[in-house]
Amino acid sequence: MPALLAALLLAAPAAAPRTFDVLPGSTITYRLVHKFHTVTGVSRAVEGKARLMPDGTVQVMVRAPLDSFDSGNSNRDAHMREATAAGTNPYVALKAVGRAPPPERYPAEEAVALRGELTLKTARPVELPARVRFESAERASVKSTFPVSLEEHQVERPSLMFVKVDDRVEIDAALLLGAEP
Repeated sequence: MPALLAALLLAAPAAAPRTFDVLPGSTITYRLVHKFHTVTGVSRAVEGKARLMPDGTVQVMVRAPLDSFDSGNSNRDAHMREATAAGTNPYVALKAVGRAPPPERYPAEEAVALRGELTLKTARPVELPARVRFESAERASVKSTFPVSLEEHQVERPSLMFVKVDDRVEIDAALLLGAEP
């Protein structure tokens, strides 16, 4: 998620650091599978920044409030907030770094590998791929899909009819980025 923002910064000139903000319209979606159905929850309350350093290093921080995810079922959402300890740790957050060359012309598309830390209920190391579409040096969109283990983050897997959901949850981040003035 935050790592995706870092990729946008690559569009900035290398002479000075460039900072980009996550813009409205960005989403983070989770998809978890139960034997009887698939659950999808979406947050539209995504915030964050990405920074491109003169040496090509990209720094990213993206987060979303856990109580902003909507699966279409308020009881399920309340249970997920409880399982993720949203009262104590109110955000899912990604802090990551990567490297990528800035595009030579626009529009352009770039693959960026990010490494960092994902905090759900607990913080864990993460590596994730991101695809950045640079519309200009000022605007970009970022997409990333990566798996997360609930058990690794010490999240008790919810169950229905005594059957727990799969441990693996797919995260999709679709971010819109704009350069700070």
